[in-house]
Amino acid sequence: MQKNLILAVVLSSLVYIGWYSYMEKTLPQKAPAAAASAAPQKPAEQSAAPTGLAAPAQSLMRAARAETAEAAKTGAKLTPAVSKALVSLTTDKAEYTFLAPGASLAGMVYQGPVAPVELVPNAGAGFFATTFQSEFALRSKTADSVQFAASLPGGLQLLKIFTLSPDNGLNSITVTAVNTSGKTQVLPAWEMFLGPGLGTVKSEEKENASLWKAEYTYQEAGLKHPTIKELKDDPAKEDPVWAGLNNRYFLAALVGGDLQKTRPYRTQEKVGEDKAPVLAVPFAACELRPGEKREWTMSFYFGPKDYQHLQKLGNGLDRSVDFGYSLIAPLAKLANSALGYFYKLTGNYGVAIIIISVLLQLMLTPLSFKSYKAMAVMKKIQPEMQSIQKRYKDDPKRMNQEVMDLYKRHGTNPLGGCLPMLLQIPVFFALFNALRNSWTLHGAPFAFWIKDLSAKDPFYVLPLVMGGIMFLQQYMTPQTSDPAQATMMKWMPVIFTFMFLSFPSGLVIYWLINSIWGFAQSMYLQKKMG
Repeated sequence: MQKNLILAVVLSSLVYIGWYSYMEKTLPQKAPAAAASAAPQKPAEQSAAPTGLAAPAQSLMRAARAETAEAAKTGAKLTPAVSKALVSLTTDKAEYTFLAPGASLAGMVYQGPVAPVELVPNAGAGFFATTFQSEFALRSKTADSVQFAASLPGGLQLLKIFTLSPDNGLNSITVTAVNTSGKTQVLPAWEMFLGPGLGTVKSEEKENASLWKAEYTYQEAGLKHPTIKELKDDPAKEDPVWAGLNNRYFLAALVGGDLQKTRPYRTQEKVGEDKAPVLAVPFAACELRPGEKREWTMSFYFGPKDYQHLQKLGNGLDRSVDFGYSLIAPLAKLANSALGYFYKLTGNYGVAIIIISVLLQLMLTPLSFKSYKAMAVMKKIQPEMQSIQKRYKDDPKRMNQEVMDLYKRHGTNPLGGCLPMLLQIPVFFALFNALRNSWTLHGAPFAFWIKDLSAKDPFYVLPLVMGGIMFLQQYMTPQTSDPAQATMMKWMPVIFTFMFLSFPSGLVIYWLINSIWGFAQSMYLQKKMG
């Protein structure tokens, strides 16, 4: 029974981790279905620019994005037309590049700890593009803001203003419509777009398309924190606190203000060979009397999913950080906090991971001693148990009773050997989620060849050493008499080694410390108990 439980726990762990990794890399994104008739009508698959933008503007945007990318690689100069269309603003952490015709964000290069990261992956209309039937032109620019203006038929004037926060905080976007005519005018329904897709760091580019999500949060009555929900086929059913696109490390989101009066939805567009989500935010038509002005204001965030930073910004933006399922998430958040605490003490995230690993093993040491003793006793009584099973094979009730009496005579419990493993499984899952999604580990060095704790070991030294120690620990642990189970347990170090080859080195360090500790315990207990 004991070995069956161990086997079940281990296999469950492998299934969880393997499924999580496999599904992220291979799960195709569903094409959006038609929304319910009461919801805002979704456009068909998005073209490279919102449908309301004039064709010349679309062409200029494409040329500008393509030419800018080429200039960044080769150092070539931009043509006058493209140069005039681009407007750049720089903050402490990022460079924003706007395209005047669509008054949209055509590029956002974030200065990451490893290398600059382009977060706008598609040479289309750009983020925050709108479906007004007009092209914008630059009106004014300051160190932290840019204004674009456009005219609509009938005397409606549009103004679109972006204001940036210097410290990568909440920026703002304002759209204003003014009726300058002498007659009442109707501003048609319009939409604002985020996407398609979202850029990421170089090490994550291969699996980035499998991690894109369109999500929103809403405030449920009686709950302290907003609830997060993924947008798939249907528009949001609740008033959104924020809505946006994210991947493993980055978030682009509209926050508060007039967003809360809308029902965002997701559509899709091709980025390269992949379908990428586009977040669409619809705004209703409105009637403007002569001289009347209507204003729509929202905040927006564009940057890394740094959990502590997002917590400071509020509005539930920290919910975008994926800490796993509801039962694991509290432990993952606790692990993330502990990681930050020990980093402040040591100045090294790798050392912080080692401290957390040692503290966890110290807490589990008394249980590990009991576990090892229980496993040794179970091995000792295996012959007697097999004899009982043969003797009473036709009387299951009597057999179970005799087996329980056998346990009592030897003072053992078939579950005693499993308790430390059962306790470590949720802790491992929590650390798996915390370390895998931690922006603070990106580019964080440990020592020697480990320059980035969020990336795999480039030379595979850590996972190979970990596998070797796991094998030695398994060899010294009392084994089951069941040949099939014994073979499975012997293969576990090999399976774990192959799994950990591509895991973040920070997570491998945690499991390596566990393996070293377990090996040392096995040697000590083997000597003490014979």
